[in-house]
Amino acid sequence: MSFTFHTRVHGIPCLCDVTLYSPGAPMRTTGWGYGDCDPDEPEEFEFDILDRRGYPAAWLEQKLTDDDYDRLLSEYHEKRGAWAA
Repeated sequence: MSFTFHTRVHGIPCLCDVTLYSPGAPMRTTGWGYGDCDPDEPEEFEFDILDRRGYPAAWLEQKLTDDDYDRLLSEYHEKRGAWAA
């Protein structure tokens, strides 16, 4: 199940279709020994950028920077939290 929200990339209105989100998990100790632990799992966030009609916009996705990625993740947290409340 995907979650889609309205956003902008370089000032251009578009949709962000979140195809995968995993909140991650901290390291977990499972036993007494040194090697008895599960390593931490990082947060995963994958998405597609769509035009306002819902069609893939690869040309716009190519303009994304690391800052845009962080901003989209932040927007996802805000909008998903508001939707779930």
